[in-house]
Amino acid sequence: MKQDRSARAASHVLLIEPTGFRTNPETRESNAFQEAVTPEEERRLAGVAVSQHARLRELLVAHGVLVTLTRSLDTTPDGPFCNNWFSTHRTGPDSGRLVLYPLLAVNRRPERRRDLVDWLRLRYGTVFDLSGRETGGRFLESTGSLVIDHRSGVAYAAISPRTDPGLAAEWSGQVGYRLVTFTATDASGIPYYHTNVMMFIGHGVAGVCLEAIESLTERGRVRDRLLGDGNVLLELSRDQVAEYCGNCLALQAASGEPLFVMSSRAWRGFRPEQRSQLEQRGAILHTDLSAFEALGGGSARCLIGEIF
Repeated sequence: MKQDRSARAASHVLLIEPTGFRTNPETRESNAFQEAVTPEEERRLAGVAVSQHARLRELLVAHGVLVTLTRSLDTTPDGPFCNNWFSTHRTGPDSGRLVLYPLLAVNRRPERRRDLVDWLRLRYGTVFDLSGRETGGRFLESTGSLVIDHRSGVAYAAISPRTDPGLAAEWSGQVGYRLVTFTATDASGIPYYHTNVMMFIGHGVAGVCLEAIESLTERGRVRDRLLGDGNVLLELSRDQVAEYCGNCLALQAASGEPLFVMSSRAWRGFRPEQRSQLEQRGAILHTDLSAFEALGGGSARCLIGEIF
């Protein structure tokens, strides 16, 4: 299905306020970013997460982003990471597509709530539901698994236990984006659990950790595609990935002003000249998200679901 390329960044987002946020033992095996904390520290950070999430919401609203807010279920430890179970795509001014995705962790699947799915269905005429692939042990965790260049119509997917290449190819055929797959690992040789921790694209900038792509063939393919589509390349190191520099999201204000959203930890992780590169393309919005980074191993991009 042909996509509408006019909306290259979302100006409306879904946020899910944390309720009983905590570390998720079912995701720890595939997510090396999650930190081991004491029960006392976990309880403290759960409270901090509520205030940090509120500041993220206030920051977005203050810069002209429309925010739809709801609360997570107490039974879903990763509920605020709402970008993993759905994505939205505009196919025209009055038409669009909602995609639902299969999640690896069994205790994350209730995040795909009936009330939220019904709300989304009202906005999009077509639904492409991949969630049933969970029963066959195949997973594709939405814009965690897929980093999308909306301007060029290309999606990038780093293969991992949460990103099945066959499902990514099926998604590509159905939704109408070209697909570039590769393998990316940390310094220990462990695949990054999501593509969006080592890569982001928006407003003509592509932040990517090329050194994490060990295959020179795959590395060249990714670099050439990004440059060929007119992106300015902002190369990240593995150390910067560990600081969540890859977990940024390009949005736009209702006025059309381009924005880059990230955590304060990520902002500190960028070199001054890299911040300057981003600021030439959009305003940088950053806020402290350390509770989510410690307990959940995810940051700004993971907390924001785009509503195109």
